[in-house]
Formats: sequence, C-alpha cells, structure tokens
Amino acid sequence: MKPIHLFLAILIASGAGTNWVGAKISVDYFPPFLTIVMRFFIIAICLLPWLKSIKGQKFNVFMVAITLGVLQFGFMFLALRLSSDVSTLAITNQIYVPLSVILAVIFLGEKVTPLRWVAIVIAFSGVIFMGFDPIALSHIDAILVVILSAIFLSVSSIFMRRLNNINVLQLQGWIAIIAIIPLFIISFIFEKHLWYEVQVAPLEGWAAVIYGIFAGSLIFHGGWYFLIRRYPVSTVSPLMLLMPIVGILTGVIVYGDELTYRIIIGGILTMVGVTIITFMNKKKMNSID
Repeated sequence: MKPIHLFLAILIASGAGTNWVGAKISVDYFPPFLTIVMRFFIIAICLLPWLKSIKGQKFNVFMVAITLGVLQFGFMFLALRLSSDVSTLAITNQIYVPLSVILAVIFLGEKVTPLRWVAIVIAFSGVIFMGFDPIALSHIDAILVVILSAIFLSVSSIFMRRLNNINVLQLQGWIAIIAIIPLFIISFIFEKHLWYEVQVAPLEGWAAVIYGIFAGSLIFHGGWYFLIRRYPVSTVSPLMLLMPIVGILTGVIVYGDELTYRIIIGGILTMVGVTIITFMNKKKMNSID
C-alpha cells in the first residue's frame, strides 16, 4: 500500500473510532432514534447522485436497511444514551466479528478452521470477563443493548454478502432512505416527549451530529470504497482494527472512562480474538486472490 493511502486508511479508521464519542455527545442532547433520523436525512440528500436502480436486489437491500440502519444503529445509539462509559461499549461491540463468522457458518455454509473457533471463544470470553467488572455491571443494561446492536450488525453482513454490483455509497444512500420512515415512527411513538431537546440543544450537540454524518458515515464509507477499489479487502480490513482502539482512547480522554484491570484484560482478549479472525480472513482472501 502506498504511504499516502496507508495514511488515508489510518485517518479513516481514526475518524470512525472517534465517532463513538461523537455519537455519545449527540445522544446526550437529542433522542437517540431521532438523532439517527436527522443523520440519515442529510446522508440521503448527500448521496442522491449515487442512487441507482437496485432491480433484483430489493429484498437484500431492504433487509440490510432494516437490520443495519434501523436495528443496529438504533440499539447502538440507545446504548450510548443509557451509558456514560463509551470504552466498554466500543469493546463489547467487537463481538460482531465472531458473531458474523458463526452466522456465515449457519446460513452461508462457510467452513471455519479450529484456530478461528478458538479465536471466537477468546473473543467471547473477553466480553464475559469484562462484563463482571463493577463499572460494566453498573451499565449492564447498555451492554446488553449494544450486544443486540452487534447481533443485528452481524445479521446485516449476511444480506450484504448476497448483494451484487452495488457500491458502498449507493448502498449507504438506500439504507438512509429506507430506514428513515421506521426510525421516525419509532421516535414518534417512544420519544415524542423528548423532541423538545432539539429546540434547546446547544451548538456542541449539533456539531456532534454533523461530525457523525461526515466522519462516521460519508468519509468512512467513501474512503473505504476508495481503498477497496485499489487494494484487496484482506489488505484494508486489518487496518480497521484501529477503530475500537481509537474509540476506547477517545472515551478515556473525553469522558474520563475508567479502565479497570478487568476491562483491560477483557478488552485485550476480545481484540486478540477479533485480530485472529481478521487475519485468518486475510489469509483466506489471499489464497483466493
């Protein structure tokens, strides 16, 4: 990879990592589901030029929009609203990687080597070990919600694997358009009493929403699309492991998250498992290449 593209990959991963704190700031000032509606509305407008026909792929795109745009984003933002500990949520969210592997085995018939099964066990054991930390237990509701978010992120990957001839920006645009209506309905039913928050939100809250739109969505997905058109996915994917690390560090710096020995050890175990799975994917992709 060229040095300039390596720098771009690091910048993209760092921007997406800091988006955890950006999203947390957003939901501190706005209702979580309404926040996603605002984000998707602007994203849909920005990506209108990429919206093309999805004939023959409507079902899979619709399911990606529901599982990813509505359920994964919805539960993630709700978890951030419920918890003040960003770092623990950023670590826990990484179980979507082993979950995706398990679902691929069940629904796509993929084969998993013994080493990858060991990695899956390591990743889950890290989350379980971390879950018994007093700090984590004090936010157990948020951790359970972010686990639901990770589950639906994994489910969305199954439908993504079935898509053909649709680029990242096009998919992002359709997700935004399809997801807006159900997200708005959920917000109208469960959050209408919180809509006053939009009127009293300070500039910091609006800045966080805008930052999330560009750093967490448009720049990240646009940059990802730029890189994977020039390099194998197996080369780019490991660099994205920086995202949770940056998210954890940002949570410590901005929110003063406390990293106890259980959270540190559990986080290390989870990231070791995720890293093994990622590099095993890299080895598999290189053999295909």
